[in-house]
Amino acid sequence: MKKLYMLLLLAAVLLSACQPQTEVEVEVERTTPITLCILHPEMNAFHASISHAVTQKGGELNWWIVPYTAGVDAALQLNQMENCVALGVDAILITPVDAQSICAGVRKAEEAGIPVYGIDRSTVGCEINMTVQADNEMAGRQGAQGAINFLTEKNGEPRGTVLELQGDMASNVAQLRNKGFKEEMAKYPDVVVISKPTEWDQDKFYRNTLDVVGSQPIDAIFSHTDVIGTTPIISALDQLGLLYQVGHPDHSWYGAVDGSPTGLQAIRDGWQDESYSQPNTDTPIVLDYVKLELEGGEIKEGIYELEGALWSPATIYMADNGWMMLLATTIVTPENVDDARLWGNG
Repeated sequence: MKKLYMLLLLAAVLLSACQPQTEVEVEVERTTPITLCILHPEMNAFHASISHAVTQKGGELNWWIVPYTAGVDAALQLNQMENCVALGVDAILITPVDAQSICAGVRKAEEAGIPVYGIDRSTVGCEINMTVQADNEMAGRQGAQGAINFLTEKNGEPRGTVLELQGDMASNVAQLRNKGFKEEMAKYPDVVVISKPTEWDQDKFYRNTLDVVGSQPIDAIFSHTDVIGTTPIISALDQLGLLYQVGHPDHSWYGAVDGSPTGLQAIRDGWQDESYSQPNTDTPIVLDYVKLELEGGEIKEGIYELEGALWSPATIYMADNGWMMLLATTIVTPENVDDARLWGNG
């Protein structure tokens, strides 16, 4: 990549001897593709689907995509971002492991004049150019309401005990899912919520389910993810002898965010009541705004519509960490689990 930049620079110098500088700039702009760094937190099914969608859209734009995966290591991701800055890329696209610690990398990118955008997750404590992500507060509220509907039907009123298995509370998506869930649950004083963080770790989903459900009656479980959480949660309930299908009198309600292939299959099999599917394969819409700004345009407040998209319309607004577009999450039940527009069916 460095060699290519040097060759382009040399070509520009040679051409400038016989052509006006403006013509050289037009020629270099035309022949040099945009280089985009994308920083993934990990590469499970969810993030792999985002990576594929970004690569596909980048290919359509004739951009070079430089991918990094951090393995859920915030320090490693920060180093990767510094590598992107050193490469002199045109823009950086991040899905932060840690929403606050990544700000050190954001500041270095700003100093180098490299714009930073968020996809699926954003930053906390620093401003970036734009983020496109699912409405995670909505997903939390949807999960709370699903549990409340179950408790009301079961007990005649909204009362009971709910286990919330959180993701990594250093990530803004887990914070937002928790916020939406807790705020909705606060409307029902007879519901007890037990919250346990998992750091998006399968073993912690399993252990926390074993420990909490094994020590007291639990009426419902809300998980911040079914990509990582569904398999260990079902395994733990099975080990405890408390795994019952939807409709059984002893079934504990279970809902989870994401809409992964695992979660959708669990709904079909009767183990999971609901999923709150994210529009992750549509989040590469953010590349349209990267292109807009690199070409000198400006992002503006307004409504974004995409015909046929489950999340449409979406609102673009200025948040405290930059421009934001939130895409609605879709409640998935046995009635719509086979909808081809759900990323988990892709």
